[in-house]
Amino acid sequence: MLRVLTYNVLEGGADRAMGERTEPILDVLRETAPDVAVLVEANGFDQEARRRVFEEATNMRAFVTTAPTGYHVAILVGRGHQVAWHAPEPGRFFHAAAALAIDLPTKVVKGATNLPRRLTVVAAHLDPFSPEARLAEARVLARHANPLDRVVLMGDFNALPPDDPIDPSVLQLPRRILARHVGVPVREGVFDTRAHDVLRWAGFQDVYRKLNAKKPGWTLLTTRFAAELRSRMRVDFVYATEKLAAKAIRAEVLETDATRRASDHYPIVVEFEV
Repeated sequence: MLRVLTYNVLEGGADRAMGERTEPILDVLRETAPDVAVLVEANGFDQEARRRVFEEATNMRAFVTTAPTGYHVAILVGRGHQVAWHAPEPGRFFHAAAALAIDLPTKVVKGATNLPRRLTVVAAHLDPFSPEARLAEARVLARHANPLDRVVLMGDFNALPPDDPIDPSVLQLPRRILARHVGVPVREGVFDTRAHDVLRWAGFQDVYRKLNAKKPGWTLLTTRFAAELRSRMRVDFVYATEKLAAKAIRAEVLETDATRRASDHYPIVVEFEV
């Protein structure tokens, strides 16, 4: 079994508004024990001391891709896994995106050629302000959607999906915030979903929705925030190619005491039988 997690940890786990949150975040990682974890807004992870805190507490290795905004992306990999390569995604990203490949254990099948197996992990934090920029970033990520490959694409997409009903709390947000999401022409309650549309058209499958047809799966905002700010959105995703999505057996948004205190986003954990 392979367990993956994606988590926007809000400014690296320490900021003026919510204070120091490293321990609750580490608690989530230790309790879920993922093989691979994508941390979005991994601010400060470009510093060795900060990376080491997470590596030593989780027994994982951190592969960091820096962003000019300071909102870095980190892919944590359990030390029992062999990483073949790690590289930033090409093109222009407002924040950051990266990919790495992990060599999976070879399955021995009697009488068959036992070929090496590989998992590609893609981590992304899409543009928070512009639907057009998110679409351009998604076009770059879509190149990984080879149905014959095992690819998981995770992160904060900053965009509502096309197939979820809009929670009324979203429509209560100020228009200056909703302007980041509305489509063209502008219509009340109609949001731009093109980043998701192009990823799905290319062949990626929304693993959470595949396994949870009726649950809302909101990842933003956690209940730590005041009621007037607590809009309910699904903006964090785990996408997978057809070959890998077929092996998904569990997908869950983790709502616990630790996740309520640790960030403004809830993490998603997904398990695959590989």
